[in-house]
Amino acid sequence: MKNLVLAAMLLFASVSFMQAQEVNFGVTAGYTNMTGRSGESNSSVESSSSASGFYIGVLTDFSLSENFHLQPEVNLAIADDSNFLIIPVFAQYYIGDSSFYLQAGPQVTAILEETNGLLNTFGLDLAFGAGYHINENFFLQAKYSFEVTNRLSNSTRDFYDSEGLDVNSGFDAFTVGVGYKF
Repeated sequence: MKNLVLAAMLLFASVSFMQAQEVNFGVTAGYTNMTGRSGESNSSVESSSSASGFYIGVLTDFSLSENFHLQPEVNLAIADDSNFLIIPVFAQYYIGDSSFYLQAGPQVTAILEETNGLLNTFGLDLAFGAGYHINENFFLQAKYSFEVTNRLSNSTRDFYDSEGLDVNSGFDAFTVGVGYKF
C-alpha cells in the first residue's frame, strides 16, 4: 500500500512538473509545535505531550496556472530534543486575484533519532493550511498536519495485541512561518 501511494505521488508530481509554467525556489523557517498522541481504541484512555521548537527548510514552487501551484518542501524541525524531517507536497490554490492561498496535501514525517524499535521512523500525514504573499518574494503561512499512520512498530503492536489492546500512536504538528522565494 505504501509503495502504491508513493508511486501515485511521484506520477502526479512528474506530470505536474512537466506542465509547470514557472518554477521558483525558496527557503522557509518558523515556529513548530509537535504533539505526540497515543490512545487505546476500546477505551477513552488517551495521552498526549507537546514539544515546541523551530523549523527551517527549502521549497520549490511550480506554477501550474495563475491560481494553482504545486509546492514540495523539505524541512528540518527541532522540537525540544527531538529532530524530524518533514516533507510535504502541497497543492496550493490562490483565491481570485488576491495574495491569499489555501494548501493541502500529503506529508512524510521522519524521526531522525533512535526509537529503540518502539516506533516506526516514517509516518504519513495529511496537511493543510493557508498563506499570504506579502510581496512577490516574501510570504507567511500556517499549517497543520495530522498523522494517518500508526507510529507503533510491529513488535510494539504485537505486544499490545497479545494483551487485548488496540493502541494507536502518532504525531500531529502545527507550524507558523515566513518564507522567501527567489
